[in-house]
Amino acid sequence: MANNINSKSVEAAEEILRDLKTKAKAANEAEDAFLMGVLKDLIAVTSPIVTRAIARQHREDNAKINKAHKALRAKVREQGDTPSDD
Repeated sequence: MANNINSKSVEAAEEILRDLKTKAKAANEAEDAFLMGVLKDLIAVTSPIVTRAIARQHREDNAKINKAHKALRAKVREQGDTPSDD
């Protein structure tokens, strides 16, 4: 699939979101209402994007596991269908 998400990219996006939240906390402590508003808007845009990327990565990982399990079950079935040499 051409749209596979690289885990390093997801981690980088998570780091950006954490950085924005850290800066928002610092702006709140500094009582900088303007910067806090800007960061709030950036977090509001960034957070759903990161959440979707994480969820997609989990779905892709689960799909790989399911595919491997399906192949293993097929292999076991094929081996079970052959007569034994006893």
